Amino acid sequence: MDSYFEFFFSSPNFKEIDAKSIRHITNKIIRKSDAAISSILASEDQTFEAKMEKWDELTHNLSSISGIIFLLAHTSPNPEVYKQANQSIQVLQRYGNSLSLNEELYKAIKKYSESDDARWLKGYKKKFIKETIRDFERNGFALIQKKRDELRDIKDQLSDLSNEFSRNIAEHYDEIIISEKDTEGLPEDYKNRHRIEDGNYKITLDYPSYRPFMRYAKNEKLRKELYIKYLNRGNPKNTAVLLQTITLRNQMAKLLGYKTYAQYVIEERMAKSADTVWEFEEDLTKKVRLKAEKDYKELLSVAEGKEELQGWETGFYNNTLLETKYNLDAEEVKQYFELNNVFKGIFKICKELYEIDFVRMYHHSIWHEDVLFYEVRKGNSVIGKMYLDLYPRKNKYSHAACFGLVSGRETEKGYQIPHTALVCNFPPSTKDSPSLLSHDQVITVFHEFGHGLHQLLTKSPLAAFAGTNVARDFVEVPSQLFENWAWDYNILRGFAQHHKTGEVLPKELFDRMVAARNVGSGLFTLQQILYGTYDLTLHDRYDPLTDESPSELFNKLQSQITLTPPVEGTDFPSGFGHLMGYAAGYYGYLWAKVYAEDMFSVFEKAGLLNPKVGKKYVDKVLSKGGSENEMGQIKAFLGRKPNKVAFLKSLGL
Repeated sequence: MDSYFEFFFSSPNFKEIDAKSIRHITNKIIRKSDAAISSILASEDQTFEAKMEKWDELTHNLSSISGIIFLLAHTSPNPEVYKQANQSIQVLQRYGNSLSLNEELYKAIKKYSESDDARWLKGYKKKFIKETIRDFERNGFALIQKKRDELRDIKDQLSDLSNEFSRNIAEHYDEIIISEKDTEGLPEDYKNRHRIEDGNYKITLDYPSYRPFMRYAKNEKLRKELYIKYLNRGNPKNTAVLLQTITLRNQMAKLLGYKTYAQYVIEERMAKSADTVWEFEEDLTKKVRLKAEKDYKELLSVAEGKEELQGWETGFYNNTLLETKYNLDAEEVKQYFELNNVFKGIFKICKELYEIDFVRMYHHSIWHEDVLFYEVRKGNSVIGKMYLDLYPRKNKYSHAACFGLVSGRETEKGYQIPHTALVCNFPPSTKDSPSLLSHDQVITVFHEFGHGLHQLLTKSPLAAFAGTNVARDFVEVPSQLFENWAWDYNILRGFAQHHKTGEVLPKELFDRMVAARNVGSGLFTLQQILYGTYDLTLHDRYDPLTDESPSELFNKLQSQITLTPPVEGTDFPSGFGHLMGYAAGYYGYLWAKVYAEDMFSVFEKAGLLNPKVGKKYVDKVLSKGGSENEMGQIKAFLGRKPNKVAFLKSLGL
């Protein structure tokens, strides 16, 4: 069974992994970790290799097994594997919580940090010691034992609640059944994908089903019905889960001596303080407001005499605006973006810019027949491995994300090859049509692939700093930076071909896409500000015991920040999965976009496929992970201090 989870000499044998082997490996990695801790504690050798590298090895092995199981908990089509993977993740997260509160381990590493050997360390080694001690101390070692036990219990509960919240969203299912007369406006290929045996059409909450329906369906009553269902994902189960989570996070923060959970979380990020984030959100709101109001008026101009727009109307009228004023038909654009060609295009970019090849490997062990597997090669060496799981199915993670499975790391056997998986939900091909992507979906592919490159091109000696193991408000820089390649004609013409005729995307059509690029950008940015402000409010200015409900708070903020009113009978927070993994961190998307756009300006000047700039980007940023200060990486790549000029320009300001 152990060989099923091998990740150094080969890759996990997903075909053979079953519930029994997951239970086995869960217990074994815990025993192995316990033995590694005993070895660290028993060693009298006060060296970086004996203490810190052994600690990194322990956490790397644990996180790699956890990463594989976590993936299966979000993607496995096997009910028994899915169930056991979710149970094992809870066990492993609880074990991780116990490690963070292991006093003997803390004392051993603290003692080493004060040794003669440690005093002379520099660079990533010095940073690793400093941050390891900081993390232990932020986990309560200033507290008496009774309070530490209380903290451990809170962290265990939070781990369980986070998994429950995410699982409730993934398992939530709802649909509407419509007849032929209700399909007016829907594209034929969409109808073909959703037609059921009795001749009616089943519309679900999966992205490839929900989003086009909200954009094209002329039946407003049905759009409203589907919209309300979508904004109730996770409801009613997650209402109580979220309240418990916020309550426990508040208790945890106060136990550790912080006024709020946001102050606790943001302290170790680029922003450093919640006040800095509040200032960022409020300043950006002022800058964007006028553009948003202009966007809103532009939508109203095609909205058939309406004086106010509801949430289920904005997508539809935005598409109407694109078609009428900008002569841009999203369905026409989609014909040029066949999914496989999009990935071939990205592989070609990576070949020219980073001198790496993505080689598809057939007959490889995968967890579902739709999954594709690639080796990433530089010259004759394999430097990474990537899985692509691209289509929706029952109980699968419902958004798009890059799952880090195994981090890179220097070992005695050589460098550990990183493994990553792109998990998405694009429309599958049918007998009548291949999988065709909207340009928004193409941007999503580039975004998630940007995360994948961050993980695959790491050269960090330590797993703790490899790939996306960086400050949370920096992690979206490589992903958002890479989105810009999907907006360059010379890039797109290399792979954007009509799926029937082979015609290259016409320059005239691309020009219309560019002309419409910032249509609605103000409204979109206000919506992002709403999400970030809501997340920050929950964790910095909210008391679940005395204040309004989380849903009422969201509706109040929506009324204050955006131009569309909240909809009665909806519960957006119950489906807002980022409240778990990105707690007090959603602001990071816009925060990171400031740096991403500034860094992209370097590529703009030198050429998007300039290998010298590509090498500099890898050397100064992607390869570093968290081994160097994030602001230092940005400055090293730019050759100057960053600014907001390119960011504001990208929003059409």
